[in-house]
Amino acid sequence: MIENKILIPVDFTEASEKAIEFGIDIASKMHAGISLLHVFEDEDMTKEECEQKLSTLSHNINKRDDAFSDYICEEGSIFNVIPEIASKSGYRMMILGAHGRKGLRQKFFGADIIKLLKRIPIPALVVQNKSLVSEDGFKTTVFPVGSHDAYERKIEAMYIIAGLCDPMVHLYSISKPGFDQTNKLRENILLAEKSFSEKGIRYIRVDEDQRVFSVGYAKQTLIYAKENHANLISIMANPTQENAYFADSDKEAIIMNEQHIPVLCTSDAEREL
Repeated sequence: MIENKILIPVDFTEASEKAIEFGIDIASKMHAGISLLHVFEDEDMTKEECEQKLSTLSHNINKRDDAFSDYICEEGSIFNVIPEIASKSGYRMMILGAHGRKGLRQKFFGADIIKLLKRIPIPALVVQNKSLVSEDGFKTTVFPVGSHDAYERKIEAMYIIAGLCDPMVHLYSISKPGFDQTNKLRENILLAEKSFSEKGIRYIRVDEDQRVFSVGYAKQTLIYAKENHANLISIMANPTQENAYFADSDKEAIIMNEQHIPVLCTSDAEREL
């Protein structure tokens, strides 16, 4: 049974506080609980001190009328423990705070953030220190198309967002000279359009000609997001086969974007039953 809970890994930094801020806002709208997770490694504090900090954070959330929290403290590697907890506990989504080029346990930067997200079997919202919780929610979402085999998971993650607000989804692609759309890409576009229409999710189809010279797609996507005042970008954490050689750096650029736009990440990782 999938619980109606949100998982929030914390490392007792400002980034964690921002993730909790988003978590409270989303949990109150979803009528969901919150689980705070700290992965204890070799640290300056004891495990008991970590648990006390978690208890304090959880207590502060529980003082509110619109949110409930518990907490978990586990020893191990963030790359093993976080996916395991997210998988076995049946959470609906995860919220993760990233700060600058560093983040969770000071290892969460560069390729490591992508390494972790690829292993998370539930939608993961990545926020930055300066990301803003909007009263209206994620009203403008940039939703890049892709030829991923598990693209339906990205579509299903948008159902969660649609349950929080009434977003306008920009089903977005960039046409580069000499690069034709694959059959799988066209299938996924049609799948997204059909799924959004059936669920009553508002969307517009946007196919831009390339206007920024770049090997990948991140730079122009971020320009488009800024021009349209987007407050959410949705991506797949896993690369497609044809874009594998530049995909991770592209995804890192989007996740750590300078506009501090939250990014909803979905992977093809399987949930353990």
